[in-house]
Amino acid sequence: MNTILSEKVTTFKEFEKRIFEEACNLARKMTEEVLQQLDDRIAEARDKTLYRDKGGRKTSIKTIYGTVEYSRRVYERTSEEGKKEYVYLLDQEMQMERIGLLSTNLAEKIVEGATKLSYRATADEVSSMTGQSISHGGAWNLVQTLGEKLDEEEKGLVAAMKQERLQGEEETPILFEEMDGIYLNMQRKDRPAKKGKREMKVSMAYNLDSRQHVTMLEV
Repeated sequence: MNTILSEKVTTFKEFEKRIFEEACNLARKMTEEVLQQLDDRIAEARDKTLYRDKGGRKTSIKTIYGTVEYSRRVYERTSEEGKKEYVYLLDQEMQMERIGLLSTNLAEKIVEGATKLSYRATADEVSSMTGQSISHGGAWNLVQTLGEKLDEEEKGLVAAMKQERLQGEEETPILFEEMDGIYLNMQRKDRPAKKGKREMKVSMAYNLDSRQHVTMLEV
C-alpha cells in the first residue's frame, strides 16, 4: 500500500489497475502459503503404512489471479493389483481438477469467452479482466482439449448403451425427444464463405412429469 501511495498516480484508472495488481499478487502469495500448510498437515495425518513420502515436487497452476508456484509431496503406494503408483494427496484433498496447468475457474472463463468471441479476443479479454495472461493459441488449445475429453466421454456412454450397461437414476414409461441442427460460424477467417459454417446437431430428451431436461450435443 505504501508503494502505491509513493507512486505518482494521475488518474483513478491507473490507481484501479495498481490496486488490482496488488490484490492479485497478495492472492497468489496467500494461495501458495495455504497450499503449503495443507500439504504439511496431510503429510502428518496420512496413513504412513499406505503412503510413502517421496519428497516434494515443484509445480504451478494458472489461476484467475495469476500463476501460483508451489511445492507438494508425492506419495508412493501399492495398488490393489500389487503395482506401484504415485499420487498427490494434496490434489485429491483439494479436488484440484485442472486442464493442463489451468485451474477450473480460469478454464471456464476462457471457454465461456470462446463461445461468444474469437480466440484472440477471448485471450485479450481474459488477460485484461484477470491477473493471468493468456495467448489466443492457449485459448484454442484449451477448447480443443476439452472437446477431446467430451468426445471420449460421449463415446464411452455410447459403448455402454450398446452393451446395456448404462446406470440411470430414474425410469419413465414415456421419454420425449426433440432434435434439430444449428449452424455455427467457424472462427478461421481464411475459410471459404460456403465452408465457413458447420452444423451442430442438438437433441433433447425429457420427461414431462419431472420437467427434468437432459441436453446432448454432437458436432
